[in-house]
Amino acid sequence: MKPAASATRSASVAAQPGSPTASPVAPSSPGPVPAGYQRVGGVAQGISVAAPASWVMVNLAQETIQSAASKLHVHGISASTIVQDMEALQKLHAVFVIDVKSAIDSPQHVSPNLNAYCTDSGVTDVGAAGVSLIKTVTAAEFEKLGATDITQKNLEIGGLPGLETSYKLSSSSAGTIDESQLEVLPKPDKACFVTVTGESEGNVVSVAAATAQFP
Repeated sequence: MKPAASATRSASVAAQPGSPTASPVAPSSPGPVPAGYQRVGGVAQGISVAAPASWVMVNLAQETIQSAASKLHVHGISASTIVQDMEALQKLHAVFVIDVKSAIDSPQHVSPNLNAYCTDSGVTDVGAAGVSLIKTVTAAEFEKLGATDITQKNLEIGGLPGLETSYKLSSSSAGTIDESQLEVLPKPDKACFVTVTGESEGNVVSVAAATAQFP
């Protein structure tokens, strides 16, 4: 599994042995997209979720990093920095949405953002059968990244049993940043991740979990 800790950090985890008898699990119907939100992601990402409609979306399965940098250009944040941040996510065909206005208003140019994608899990476990595996692997990976205040809780994601991992990461330019990552195994050999950075209220995370779909 390859969880992304944030838009700027991509972590690799060796596949763990899964249960060869795991069966596909049918998710319940996802919740409707709330007012003020838009659905982002799709077939290329393997997942779609609702994100704030005011945030700027980049589909890295379709757009070049250069066009993304142009679309997301914010005064005070160099294009080269944006390009560097996008490289890992483009390899994963991720969708990325960012609250550009907050970056403009913030003295540290810190902006809430969300990225979502799926990747090969290397295991056949699905839904509840894979939660304990996800919990162990992601906690270890975030510790390697230097994350602190790591907490994990079971959470339905798109109607499937999954996990929410919350943590803090330190940045020399922005100080301590709150992040949350949703993790779920919707299909055999498929792991999906939604990472929300800098959104301390938790509304974006909960809406993403409630509205997730796996096309």
